Amino acid sequence: HAPILHARPDTIRRFTDVPVLSWYEADTLRTPTRLRYGVVFSNEDGGTPADRLMATWGRATDIEYVYWVEIDEHGDIRSAGFEGPGHRIRSFAGERENRHSLLWVATLNNMIEDSGKTDARFRPAPTWYDVTETSREIVMDAQPWIYQVMAQEIVREGKVESTATAGSGRIPDPRSFVYIEACGELTNAALSFSINAPDGGGSARWVTSDAGLADFRIARSGCFRAAIALPADLDARRITSLRARAFPRPSEKGAPPPEHFQARLTRVNKVFTLTPQHVPGPSLLSWQGDVVLDAANPIWIAHLPPR
Repeated sequence: HAPILHARPDTIRRFTDVPVLSWYEADTLRTPTRLRYGVVFSNEDGGTPADRLMATWGRATDIEYVYWVEIDEHGDIRSAGFEGPGHRIRSFAGERENRHSLLWVATLNNMIEDSGKTDARFRPAPTWYDVTETSREIVMDAQPWIYQVMAQEIVREGKVESTATAGSGRIPDPRSFVYIEACGELTNAALSFSINAPDGGGSARWVTSDAGLADFRIARSGCFRAAIALPADLDARRITSLRARAFPRPSEKGAPPPEHFQARLTRVNKVFTLTPQHVPGPSLLSWQGDVVLDAANPIWIAHLPPR
């Protein structure tokens, strides 16, 4: 049932926004069985800028759920759908090769249509992953070469700049970031992370993922990632603490902020940096518990074990 992806016209022979990995999740506890297919693209030429991608998703790749299908106990397709432009879920009405749906990458942020004109296509063999207690980015960790491809593409496209600041659309070297994966439930809340590390003179300071910008905060429940760019004078090997802070979720224009907000953290799965070869290094912290952040107590701090 794995979909066949046709290339976006402006990506052909340009080595940009390439679907480098496909995976699927299987919900076998329901009838009919649902299979959901995701794709990791090497980047996205439109949509979320690289600096906000790193702050709120912990990566510069683009990860999309492109297709789902429900099959009955006889293996027959009952229904199918895909994520179309504007992230709208639509029923699949296109053609298939045998059981494989034909899909076309249609937008600069890699949304899908079930018809198109390009002939160049990708058929990545999907691997099964269980992402119920982790973020989708775990599929990148299992194939660490994807981080290398990610870095090469954003450098080639001029999105990496040593002096880049939040809001510029550019990022420093991906190896200067600290990557964090945590899990929790957010109710009317947004979340940022910070790390504490000493500089060359021995003075420690906090560096945040959001840089004080509301739209650089995480605003979704489940398991999620963030990445924090360290200034050149801070050494990731000397990180001492991790901090999470909850904020009221930004409201629609003209609406007052929510009166009550809450972020319940239950896990920190990993904290890591990239090696000189652009692949994830060992995790520096793992934590499990139950902590509630709200207006009265918006901050939680975890201390990293000595290294």
